[in-house]
Order: sequence, then structure tokens, then C-alpha cells
Amino acid sequence: MTGTETAEPPRNAFREQQWREAHERYLDCARRIFDDLGYHAATVGDIVEAANGSRATFYAHFRDKADIAACLFERVLSAGAEIYRQVAEFPELTRKNVREWLDGQVLAFWCRYRVEVKVINEAMAADPGVAARHYQWGIEAVRQLKPYLAKWTGEQEQVALTRALLLVLQLERLCYHWLVRGVEHNREMVLDILADLWFRELEYLRAGP
Repeated sequence: MTGTETAEPPRNAFREQQWREAHERYLDCARRIFDDLGYHAATVGDIVEAANGSRATFYAHFRDKADIAACLFERVLSAGAEIYRQVAEFPELTRKNVREWLDGQVLAFWCRYRVEVKVINEAMAADPGVAARHYQWGIEAVRQLKPYLAKWTGEQEQVALTRALLLVLQLERLCYHWLVRGVEHNREMVLDILADLWFRELEYLRAGP
């Protein structure tokens, strides 16, 4: 093996690390800019300046402002998927377990990632491509509920996916307006209603068609 051959992998690894670091730096700066200025007022130039980068580098990573907004949201998707996996792993499906999950996990997620949620909602309104990506993220979240969908096969599979997707989208819209936009709600009342809705629907899905 020549010296050149041994040196090549480290150089590739270094370039890859540089690319990842730049990608994350732009995402971090975009999050801050979107939080400060709002999605619609912020520009690519604002993000580039905050990242101390260049437009050429920005466009090597992202197509446009809508794309970086979508990528910013995609960065938290693993945490979102984990929330729904927890539902699939309930030792027992009870209303109490569902309510505790909503209170301790779901609401905490929406509060922690309020900037990402606000940005993606504003980006969806302005870009159909982002809206399509968001819908697909919803489908992927629903698939984390696999144990509740197992009995829905063939033509009925789409019925179960749609029912579960409505649960997720309903929860998302409520949390967006409540926890991100600041519309006032009574926390205990909302949790009671959500627990009833989720418990009944999960029981129905688990029983099968």
C-alpha cells in the first residue's frame, strides 16, 4: 500500500466532517434568524451573514430558504418519531397511560421545538414542496404506531393509516396554535379531551376492522 493510498481515507473523512459542520452551522444560524425575524422576513443573506459563510456554500447545502426550513424541521424528526414509538411500546393501553404520555412527552416536545414547528408551518404556507414533505413526515410518524395497525391489511390498510394520520395531524394543529402561537387553553381540560380521543381511537385501531 502506498503512502497516497493510506492518506486518502483521512482526507475524505476530513472533507465529510467539514461538510457536516458547515451544514449544522447553517441550520443553527437559520434557527436563530428565523426565531429573531420570522420565516417570511428572514432572507438567505441573513442566514449566510449569521453563519459567516457565503451564498455559494449555502447553495451547496440547501436549494433555498424553504429547503433549509424543511431541513431544520427534519433535524428533530427522530425525536418526534421516538414519541410515537413510546405509544407503540405501552405495557398496557389505558387512558391513564395515554394522558401521561401526552402530558410528559408530547407537550414537552412541542415546547422544546417551538421554533422548528413555527418555521415549518410558515414555510408550508409558502411552498407546496415543503407541504408535501410535511405530509410524508406525518405518514412516517403514523408508521411508528405499527402494533395498532397490524390487523388492517389489504384495502383496509389505507383506512387505518388515514385514521391514525388524522389523530397525529389534529394533535399537531392543536399544539401549534396552543403552544407555539400562544392561543390560551386550559391545560387539564385539553389533556383530558386528547386522552379520550387517543385512547378510544387506539383501542379501535388495535381491535381491527
